[in-house]
Amino acid sequence: MIPAFVAAMHPVHVVAMDHAATGVILSITLEPARLPDAAAVLDREGYLLEDVMASDLTEGIEVQYHFSLLDGPTRLVLRLIVPHDAPDVPSIAAIYPGANWHECECFDFYGIRFVGHPDLHRLLLPEDFEGHPLLKAPEARRSLGELMPSSYCRACGLAEPDTPAAASAPAVKTGPSDA
Repeated sequence: MIPAFVAAMHPVHVVAMDHAATGVILSITLEPARLPDAAAVLDREGYLLEDVMASDLTEGIEVQYHFSLLDGPTRLVLRLIVPHDAPDVPSIAAIYPGANWHECECFDFYGIRFVGHPDLHRLLLPEDFEGHPLLKAPEARRSLGELMPSSYCRACGLAEPDTPAAASAPAVKTGPSDA
């Protein structure tokens, strides 16, 4: 079931996930500009930020934010993809102060610039270190469609439905015109 508050985030895709297999109940894909508003919605709903992580993919750099409540299987993930040549993401440190450290770590290893961050700096690597060690060479990158479960890929349009049951995957697809 997709909670009503998710619509207020203006998602691109919402996919119900198999909690037993993934540890997540929902995957919510956003345009980067929507991130602060989405984080504010989750804060009002009582969600806690667990972590911020990134993956270097052929489509760009995917930034993931994991949130949960303290009771039951409630973990959800906000996903967004930014281009390799402009890895700019709005900071959510003003909403979730714990994001401060995680955003610095993602900057350190992937070069993601968190716009509006109060003190974006290298966290674990020396200040004079050149580059970002978790960025892959273009030929080593894999696509999101290769890494995610097939049900997710079908629901987001990254793969064609292969059975009638697959076509009815629990997903809500929205787009900018729905915002």
